[in-house]
Amino acid sequence: MKRRLSGMVIAGAALAVMLAGCGGSYDMGDMGMGTPAGDTGASANDAMFAQMMIPHHEQAVEMSTLAETRAADPEVKALAAEIKAAQQPEIDQMRAWLEEWDMPVMDGMEAMGAHGDHGMGGMSGMISDEQMEQLEAASGPEFDLLFVEFMIEHHEGAIEMAEDVEDSQDPRVAALAKAIIETQQVEIDQMRAFLERMGVDAAPVEGASVTDVPLSLPLDHVHAAVAVDGALLLGTHAGVVRVDPVTGTVSTTGESRDDFMGLSGTGDVLFASGHPGAGSNLPNPVGLLRSTDGAQSWEPVSLTGEIDFHALASDGNRIAGAATTGELLYSENEGASWDSLGAIETTGLAWFQGTLWLADGSSLWTWKPGEEAPAQKVGTPAVLLAAAPDGSRLWALLRDGSVVATQDGQSWASVAEVSEASALAASADAAFVVTAERVYVVPLS
Repeated sequence: MKRRLSGMVIAGAALAVMLAGCGGSYDMGDMGMGTPAGDTGASANDAMFAQMMIPHHEQAVEMSTLAETRAADPEVKALAAEIKAAQQPEIDQMRAWLEEWDMPVMDGMEAMGAHGDHGMGGMSGMISDEQMEQLEAASGPEFDLLFVEFMIEHHEGAIEMAEDVEDSQDPRVAALAKAIIETQQVEIDQMRAFLERMGVDAAPVEGASVTDVPLSLPLDHVHAAVAVDGALLLGTHAGVVRVDPVTGTVSTTGESRDDFMGLSGTGDVLFASGHPGAGSNLPNPVGLLRSTDGAQSWEPVSLTGEIDFHALASDGNRIAGAATTGELLYSENEGASWDSLGAIETTGLAWFQGTLWLADGSSLWTWKPGEEAPAQKVGTPAVLLAAAPDGSRLWALLRDGSVVATQDGQSWASVAEVSEASALAASADAAFVVTAERVYVVPLS
């Protein structure tokens, strides 16, 4: 099962809707439109091509105009300027043809309505109103990535439309169709190269699939997940619970009913943070807690009554925590003492091959002990992170619902897609995307 992200519940933020495009072949000659006036050889296909391509181009111009003030990367700005400069004259050209042919110019909704069942299938690659709103709300590296991903599919749709009339008997239509196919394919290649440089691989791994495992008992607010000995330990609003990712069986773990916001570690040593729950004698917030018996019992370590970590990552003696104060804190002695790495909004943390990785929903950051501050790796809009316990892979969940993995920290492979998420965990051969009602098991192949 592979589905697009529709509404992730992570860090209280509404996340992205994945690209929605309409592909496949279609025959514009059966739409029942009249024949254009004149003797240029133009057909009903040609008229409908112009009627649909005009609003298609207009949307690309609108997207490109946004890039003038929202894009951060000079390459994205330059590409958007090229798209706008090329497509606005083509819009004017097609409008003139329709006037010459005594055919109506249509907006997007009119074109969809006039062309019956073909609808958006006849205007392939158009982005939705929600996606346009998402693009309008973005800026900087987040905008760059969304713009490129949306425009790739937009261009692919335009090429499909143009291929239907590249053999038009009107030489002007044929020439424009060929120009669209050639120019936009070059731009697609350029945008795909941009994504590769940003560490995003749009091609899914062949054979990868997602298993949807419903939980035997719905949970209340899953905040964090850790894979331990073939099971999942989940930090919830009412303590830590154990989940069998094969059967979905839920069982309680230990007596604590504290609200565990952050959870990290191995089967031997676990760290947690959050707020006191029913019957708890801990102050609010609880600071850093430690368990040495698989979450059966917990003891305070430090920052009791001072800090609540909403994300934790541990690597032996080293611990990093995203505090609700907005600071990223680091300890190299299991939380006995802490240093601040600065104010960074963090939605996910993971140690991978001796490096701390941070996600903020727009890009990734990395930090190695001894460095002054984390460094931003622009272009990978990760929200959640999880590393395999054996250090073989780092997994990330992106804003668009893609589950991606890397073995070297440089190139990422898109493994699958999910529809929702609250927490992410990883084993040596799979990732586990967890919600309050189910686990999505994402194997490597």
